[in-house]
Amino acid sequence: MRRVTLLLFVLIAAGAGLLVVGGCSSMKKSEVETRLLALEKNRPVREAGLQVRKAEATIAGQRIPVEYRWHQAGTSGPIVVLVHGTPSSLVTWTEVIHGGPGYEGLAKSCRVYALDVLGHGSTRTELDAYSFQACADWVGGFLEMLDLRDVTLVGQSYGGEFAWRCALDRADRVARLALMSSSGFPRRDDEWLPEEVKMREMSLAKWGWLLNSRDRLRPAVDLHFAAPSPAERLEEYFLVCENSDNWHAMIDLARDENGTRSTDLARMKQPVLLLWGERDIAYKPERFGKLFADKIPGARFVSVPGSGHYPQEEQPAFVSRALAEFAREGAR
Repeated sequence: MRRVTLLLFVLIAAGAGLLVVGGCSSMKKSEVETRLLALEKNRPVREAGLQVRKAEATIAGQRIPVEYRWHQAGTSGPIVVLVHGTPSSLVTWTEVIHGGPGYEGLAKSCRVYALDVLGHGSTRTELDAYSFQACADWVGGFLEMLDLRDVTLVGQSYGGEFAWRCALDRADRVARLALMSSSGFPRRDDEWLPEEVKMREMSLAKWGWLLNSRDRLRPAVDLHFAAPSPAERLEEYFLVCENSDNWHAMIDLARDENGTRSTDLARMKQPVLLLWGERDIAYKPERFGKLFADKIPGARFVSVPGSGHYPQEEQPAFVSRALAEFAREGAR
């Protein structure tokens, strides 16, 4: 491990030297946003634009000024709030919201809000340290800011844990909960992926953004998909990792993942839908999907065929239909 750490230090030092010589730095959030929205797959989001509002929210026990950014679509039907995972941004939901060849998007029958999470995407608000509870508080603050009630809250991966913590803390606003390949339970030592081990254990991991590249990201991303990632999917991951604050949040959250609130899941009162990629290797359905199904009273488990860890990207038609049906059940 010492040899690996030393090698990483040398590589980062060399990378930092090149950045200084080249006059480069972390990509600004404004540029991250511009380039994400410029991708053709995100044209519907670009054309509608993002909503932005400054407010105050209680995050990790402190009342602070914040700036929320979200995409809004659909004019009628039940309210659905979508919460992405890490590293990602609100545009991971574009195809679920707006549909594609042969299927209608979620916005056809629901009022949809895709939220950019604290420490992710192009969100400007920054913290000295990020945690699952801070991100859950961020989601709750968004619901409070817009006075959203009777919400179907949807979260994927780390976003799933942000969502279920928020559902527990803000049951007055969250009526239904959908989790996709969610974190939340303790993992054994052999259940961490190699990249996660590096993020959790290497002292210099927070400087990894200096070495960010598409070629370095591709193996880590493709691990979660059945086929090699399309260029635009890979570009989205690359862009969010080009910002140092986004990278720091990813490392902080990887280190904060510990399952400490998993015992709280037994008191979940809302109806819960579990959508799990049948080939998910991060949180295998036969173990983690089962844990959620066993722990949450009345939770309904649905396997997403042909999908790994990111059902919203691999099977957007399936996910869109399942979420629309689940949200409508609460409106009947």
